[in-house]
Amino acid sequence: MGAVTVAIRATNYAGAEKVVVADVTFSGTYAAGGDTYTNAQFGFDTIYAIEPIGPAVASATTGYVVMPDYTNRKLRLMGGAASGVALAETGTAGQTGTVARVRVTGNNPNP
Repeated sequence: MGAVTVAIRATNYAGAEKVVVADVTFSGTYAAGGDTYTNAQFGFDTIYAIEPIGPAVASATTGYVVMPDYTNRKLRLMGGAASGVALAETGTAGQTGTVARVRVTGNNPNP
C-alpha cells in the first residue's frame, strides 16, 4: 500500500469552509483498497468531500475514476472493462504516473 503525493493548485475560502484544488499523484506501490492520504496533505483538519475533476490520467490512452474511501482515508482508482459494465478497482500496482485533479472541501481551520 502506498501513499499519494499532493500538489495544491488553488485555495478558496467560503466562511467556515475551505475549498482546495489539488493534483494527486498515485504511488508505485498502489494496492487493493487504494493509496492513503492525510487530511493535512490538503490543508484540512476535517474533509467533507473529495470530488474528481475529470479522469485520473495514467497515460495517453488510459484513465480512471477516483473514488474516495473516507473511512480509511484512501483514494481508489476505478475503471471499466467495457461499456455497460460496472466500475471495478484497478489491479495495476505501478501507478507512479497516474495523476488526478480533485476538488476537496473541508473545514476552514482559520475562519
